[in-house]
Amino acid sequence: MKAKRSILFLLSSALLLPAAGTPPLHARELKFHGPFIQWHGDPTSEATFAWVERLATNVETPPVWREGKAGFGYGDEDDVTAIPEMKGEFTRVYLSTRFSVPASDRSKPLTLSIDYDDAFVAYLNGVEIARSSNLKKQNRDARVTRGHEAGETEIFRIANASQILKAGNNILAIEGHNVRKSSSDFTLIPSLRSGQKTLIGPETTWRYLAGADPAENWAASLPKLSNLREFARAESSEWSLLIGPRGSRPAREIKIDEKPFGETDDKVFFGKVSGLRPGTSYSYHLYSGADNVKDGWFRTAPANGNQPIRFIVGGDMGTSTAVPVCNVAAGLDPMFGLLGGDLAYANGRDAYKWYDWIDNWTDLVVGKNGRSIPMIAGIGNHEMKGLRVREKDAPYYFSLFDLPNGESNFTVDFGEYLSIILLDSNHAKKVESQTLWLGLQLAAREERKHLFTVYHRPAWGTGIKRNLGDIRRHWTPLFEKHGVDCVFENDHHVYKRSHKITDGKRDDENGILHIGDGAWGAKLRPITPAMLARVGADEYLAEWASVHHLVEVTAFPDGSKAYRALNGEGNVFDEYRDNNPARPREGILQ
Repeated sequence: MKAKRSILFLLSSALLLPAAGTPPLHARELKFHGPFIQWHGDPTSEATFAWVERLATNVETPPVWREGKAGFGYGDEDDVTAIPEMKGEFTRVYLSTRFSVPASDRSKPLTLSIDYDDAFVAYLNGVEIARSSNLKKQNRDARVTRGHEAGETEIFRIANASQILKAGNNILAIEGHNVRKSSSDFTLIPSLRSGQKTLIGPETTWRYLAGADPAENWAASLPKLSNLREFARAESSEWSLLIGPRGSRPAREIKIDEKPFGETDDKVFFGKVSGLRPGTSYSYHLYSGADNVKDGWFRTAPANGNQPIRFIVGGDMGTSTAVPVCNVAAGLDPMFGLLGGDLAYANGRDAYKWYDWIDNWTDLVVGKNGRSIPMIAGIGNHEMKGLRVREKDAPYYFSLFDLPNGESNFTVDFGEYLSIILLDSNHAKKVESQTLWLGLQLAAREERKHLFTVYHRPAWGTGIKRNLGDIRRHWTPLFEKHGVDCVFENDHHVYKRSHKITDGKRDDENGILHIGDGAWGAKLRPITPAMLARVGADEYLAEWASVHHLVEVTAFPDGSKAYRALNGEGNVFDEYRDNNPARPREGILQ
């Protein structure tokens, strides 16, 4: 089957040509990200291919003003709004936002704080108020004389602010400049204070322009947001997906479904494959014309657990900083990857970080002889727009992944020998609301050789943040009652391995192992003795370290497990063999 979309989007269906005197419409290029394979059904017989086709930025189009929050950058971990299309293409970004000042506050001291890489110039109501010392001129004529690294906020006191400020609405506009197109990074994080009052802070929404220069007087008024539907779009692709046993020409045509990708006009496509044979290698051929062709192969999970099953576990990934551990993952050639949330660090808003994240997995996490490695993906707080617990605030996660029943908590069963239960730790669903469901899932799977759970926020951490009491109250007793083999946690950007514990105390005979805490590529956090003492970690932790990592898990036919933690250089820095599963298992060697 083929999926096709309309050729042209217009502001009004009645407008077939641009009005007289307006710039001509420009066709815009379509980019392709993927495919990657999801195992959210039965991995022994099913697989879902997913890929995104997006409308790429084209510097020949008229200026396009969008909205986002600071910081602005390529998509590193200090960026909230990513503009990765800037890299290698152009050096300038323009920001503008409106704020209000009462007449009584006009005389108060005004300070601009800004973290930047490499240069900037700032305007208040169209009047220049501050600039970095390395920037000559402005706009398209600007010249950056030397680089400047981000990391330390600089403060500029605006001496003549009372003469420029207006009672009521005002405009702060900022140009951000890179030293060159090939620069490895870009950062722009501004804020504004009047006395002790924050006028512009982390929650402020900016209008920004990347890929073109604005009108001459742009800094004096708030630019109008662009509607991309005013521009012509290149004809969308007609996709076909064929699969077949490896070694033969793929001939089975797979039905393709599509839906909007998050809150963009781009589309995510799905090819859901069923009726596959367990433990079998399949080739695939995905194409849409001569320009978009992707050939590859994958393998289904075996029908039984009579051989060791190896997979990798991790979370808190990110994009550019995740590359070293992605390379380690590929070298391990695991059967699949189990991901515990905070995937692209897109905060429910930034589609471009998802594009980079998809590219990382598709291009880097590739097994031996080019095998596509499937993934099972959970949800974390950085899939969400904010702190409210509701599904609609994670539009990209729910549109990108083919989730069972569309839910963020689900179980993946590998035949009758391995089960993985994914849970939502107060992101799109409350912990307590999943407790009854969890108990039923665990009770039905007590006799599995291998039983794991994964979620994002830890109940037994290193003290980086508070341990999540909701999980301790509602889930931990169920893990202990039904004998989960290992609980994988994330979120804190460090590594930890617990002892086998019951109710937070070491219990080598019957306790539950907890491994985490999410540091695939996210910025590491230090672990101090005070942090450990605050949560009583000496009662339950065996190992901890501030290091980027993933965990390799091997589940053996006799029910035992081996866990190895590897850093970004591929070196093993912690390992543990569990030869004494907590649950009595009929017919399994102890």
